[in-house]
Amino acid sequence: MHGVIRRYRVRLGTVAQAGHYAEKGFLPILRDIPGFISGHLLDTGNDVLTFVALFETPEGATAGVQASREWFRDEWSSFRPLPPEVITGEVLAVSSADRRRRADRRSLALVGSSTWTGGERRSGLDRRVEAPTFAAVG
Repeated sequence: MHGVIRRYRVRLGTVAQAGHYAEKGFLPILRDIPGFISGHLLDTGNDVLTFVALFETPEGATAGVQASREWFRDEWSSFRPLPPEVITGEVLAVSSADRRRRADRRSLALVGSSTWTGGERRSGLDRRVEAPTFAAVG
């Protein structure tokens, strides 16, 4: 995975407008680059925006640098590059939240018992438990 960081100074009071314009005009261009993973435009204060993009390959990162250079130069003169204009590099460590975690639902199926003694059937990430019969509950 490879990352690209670019910083821009915008005219006074145009940060929100710049974010909206980049979201509608620039991010769709990035999505078309092979190996694009994600792009983030940050308001880093004092009329400065920082753009961070991730790509699967160094070629994707190079294409992303070229696309951002052209778009920010040609499409909106409100952006002015700040030194360092471009930072690129290989991503060495990654962490992200696993938003797919699910609560263990086995306790919801218990009827009058503190532990589950029935069978369990699984299908992919879906966990299905066999409902106890009234005779088994006693």
